[in-house]
Amino acid sequence: MLSFRHSIFFKIIILFLCALLSFFAISYYFIQEHIENENILSELRYSQFTTTINEIMQHGGNLQIIKQYLQTMQFVPVEEEEIKRVLQEINKLPTDFEGVFAKAINTQNGIYILLETHNETTLYKDNSRKSYEDFYIITLIGIILLTFVFFIVLKSLMPLKILKGQIKQFADGAFTPQYKQNTKDEIGELYCEFHKASNKIKSLNESRSLLLRSIMHELKTPITKGRIVAEMVENDSQKQQLCSAFMRLNDLINEFAKIEKINSKSYHINKQEFLLYDLIHHTEEMLLIHDSSPITLESENALIKADFDLFAIALKNLLDNAIKYSTDGKVRVYTKNDKLYTSSKGEALQYPLEDYFKPYFKNEKSPQSQGFGLGMYIIKNTLDNQGFDFSYKYEDGCNVFIIHHCVVENYCPIKPKKGD
Repeated sequence: MLSFRHSIFFKIIILFLCALLSFFAISYYFIQEHIENENILSELRYSQFTTTINEIMQHGGNLQIIKQYLQTMQFVPVEEEEIKRVLQEINKLPTDFEGVFAKAINTQNGIYILLETHNETTLYKDNSRKSYEDFYIITLIGIILLTFVFFIVLKSLMPLKILKGQIKQFADGAFTPQYKQNTKDEIGELYCEFHKASNKIKSLNESRSLLLRSIMHELKTPITKGRIVAEMVENDSQKQQLCSAFMRLNDLINEFAKIEKINSKSYHINKQEFLLYDLIHHTEEMLLIHDSSPITLESENALIKADFDLFAIALKNLLDNAIKYSTDGKVRVYTKNDKLYTSSKGEALQYPLEDYFKPYFKNEKSPQSQGFGLGMYIIKNTLDNQGFDFSYKYEDGCNVFIIHHCVVENYCPIKPKKGD
């Protein structure tokens, strides 16, 4: 399952956060640099003001003229007595000083011009200084725009999650998408193509199912008639052989019917517990070898939990291949822990096991050799649908096939066999 950190939505969120932090950092740096530059310029400007004030005093000016000059330059008096008192203490005039003292003072609250005599102290602040609220408003607008774009992108990609769910339902067998995407972008086009493909596959699947069912139905009729005719044969040996052959054909048709249901996702898995002995006995009857069985069962009291019919189909094909391709025509069946093993003497597989799961796989290295037909394909399909793993190893001159997680117990009391 896809983790959230690998999702495209996670990457977009990370990208948005990086863009937001970068924008915030750049805005903060720009504002702070602008403030510092303006403070430097203001300090130089105020120093020029104090120089001008001192020149006014040198040319016979008085405190009133200086105040008028400052008001003309858009300075306003500051009424905070505490600030005036602190600044006055810091810049205390000598006792023998006469006249007007002017000084530019840089504080955390801004830059002030202090006018001081022995009788009066006046503090001025530049009223023409620019406010930084505009910069903060622009920054806020930028953050809002980034957030808006982020949600627009997320909203436009949200149909991907819905489409993912539709594809998952499609993979599980639901061939009719319930959601329709009406956007004109690439996601809308993707949905339209998916909708077309799903409808086409649905049509092909229905045609395939109809064809298979028709074939199986048409085959059942002559098989039924053949069994009726076989029952009329007077020779008991021939009658038994013919009836067994027709029963075998009927079982094969039923087997293919189950495989077709599995492929169309319409088969209901019904797991139950049963003895391996019963399973092997049923498999021998399916292979028509119950009279002279080449199967050696070493764990007949093992308990299996699986869908009996599907597991029997898988094991029947597995044993059929083992007997057919073994050098001595025999196969050994046993269990260990939660695994079921089949072992038969013969040459090792020349290709990876996955290659043999393909329908009608044939050994290209040996064109004269017989292929596996649908056997391994059926084995893989039936085991996968029950949640069992399937593996292979070559050991001591034997081909060993292993079905994992199917054995519940390796020993349990078994029912008495007939004739005991």
